[in-house]
Amino acid sequence: MSAGEWAIRAEGVSKKFGLTLRQSMKYGMSDVGRKLFGRSSTTDVLREGEFWAVNDVGFELGPGEALGIMGVNGCGKTTLLRILNGVYAPDKGHVEVKGRVGALIAAGAGFAPMLTGRENVFVNGALLGLSTKEIDGLMDEIVAFSELGEFIDLPVKNYSSGMFVRLGFAIAAMSRPDILLMDEVLAVGDLNFQKKCYDHILQLKRNGTAIILVSHAPGAIWAVCDRGLFLDRGRVHVDGAIEDVIRAYDDQNSKNARESDIQFSQAEAHAQQIAKPQAVSVGPLEQSEKRPGTGDVTCTDFRVVAIDGSERVSELEFLQPFAIEVDVTVIRPIENFILRVVLDAVHYRSIVTLDNYEQGSPIPMLQPGKYTFKIKVPNQNFRPGAYAFNVSVVSKHVGTHLFLWWKCAHVVVLSPRHQFLYSEPNAVMHFDAKFTHCTLDGDK
Repeated sequence: MSAGEWAIRAEGVSKKFGLTLRQSMKYGMSDVGRKLFGRSSTTDVLREGEFWAVNDVGFELGPGEALGIMGVNGCGKTTLLRILNGVYAPDKGHVEVKGRVGALIAAGAGFAPMLTGRENVFVNGALLGLSTKEIDGLMDEIVAFSELGEFIDLPVKNYSSGMFVRLGFAIAAMSRPDILLMDEVLAVGDLNFQKKCYDHILQLKRNGTAIILVSHAPGAIWAVCDRGLFLDRGRVHVDGAIEDVIRAYDDQNSKNARESDIQFSQAEAHAQQIAKPQAVSVGPLEQSEKRPGTGDVTCTDFRVVAIDGSERVSELEFLQPFAIEVDVTVIRPIENFILRVVLDAVHYRSIVTLDNYEQGSPIPMLQPGKYTFKIKVPNQNFRPGAYAFNVSVVSKHVGTHLFLWWKCAHVVVLSPRHQFLYSEPNAVMHFDAKFTHCTLDGDK
């Protein structure tokens, strides 16, 4: 980002609150009175019973850049986002923005419960600075993206939290903001809608929207953001590369767990258990199962290998890239061939799906023969824990699997610095994957 090419910037931003409602009201009335009578304000110093929720935070973010903000609960993330959105005025410092700001900070925030979803689109669009004509022009896109269908004309008081998120994100994103602010609200939606949202976020980023994402999910931060802030007690403790921010967040979580009387013994047991990588225990793993399907194709081998293909791997370091190799024998020609790999968090559920069609490598026709498919995953961001792979072959013209191999391989992702293992089964993980294939004798 060149000098002057910023979309949003904050300098020395601080915000304080009172510990009790009585103190907050007392100090608030005092501050208003001082301003009315032209007396100097005391908002830049702490008074009895006050604390800094955000303390001296500063950054610049340019068009097309994305900033991730992480920290444990109570560190000031949401307060900072509300300051950036103009909901709160800072007690110290200032925020400058260039352009239209779209925000999704809390599910249902800003919606009038007695109005329909469609009517709320007009209200929220007006708050974003859109004209009635502009909102009319975007309405079909908003309704289609939200997938609310006929429920768009239902009063939003009857909406579920997931429906609020769908409509709120659609309004914020489809209004084509110059700056998009998002809190952890997408965690409410289902997996398919989360993926759809993150894909759209990345498209907005490519089109020049500056994005600020607050999240507890390192996978989401890693997939979207270029750099990050790690907040602790309102202050910036790490400002830099995403890897450094994620590790600081993991360190803080581990520290908090060790300091908890309830979790101390369990955390220590896990830490000792994986002090050496070979000592990792992931519990019983489900058995592999092949289902032949139509008999037109079969998978003879599935390998998780180093990124250069030099060796098989059963363990990965946190953030370590890797590759997948699948040997496939085609018996009869297959039109619109799709090889699909599904990753499961062991004992939970599917968290990510890859296939050559969705990744931009369609195969209109695959002739009989033996092939090796290679999927390179250069920016893996899996949370520490155990994972299982499933592979299937489908055709866009056949309504069933041509072949299915369930639990064909397992891999364990080690915790950074040998901290205790923990799972985040509700995270949606995204990464770029490149599909290639060749015959076993090397011909493309």
